[in-house]
Amino acid sequence: MFEWFRRRKQPYNESEILNDGLDYAMEFGSNWLQPIQSRLIKLYPKLSQSELDSYNTKCKTAMSAGHDQVYALAEEFGKDLSFTVFSAKYSESFPWVNSKNLKRLFSQGMYYAWKDIGW
Repeated sequence: MFEWFRRRKQPYNESEILNDGLDYAMEFGSNWLQPIQSRLIKLYPKLSQSELDSYNTKCKTAMSAGHDQVYALAEEFGKDLSFTVFSAKYSESFPWVNSKNLKRLFSQGMYYAWKDIGW
């Protein structure tokens, strides 16, 4: 919605592209688990198709790793798993993820953990 107003200026910042892509990868609704290239190109119109494909892969990998990390930590810590513990552990592998996306990954991951583990 109104994403064309958000077009980023060049030179593009790698961390910003990855965080915008991760944000798109985590969208619920009709975009859930859908490729992010068509949305990312609206923000970064100068990216090539191969760059867009690479960002799609990196962002989907980061999302899956975040959900998996929360789940693994939830099995270890139970309901007492804190955002701080998750954030410290996850950021070792994905230091580029901003605080907004870290919180969202944790929230989504905990939702799945609660649902699957059945606390």
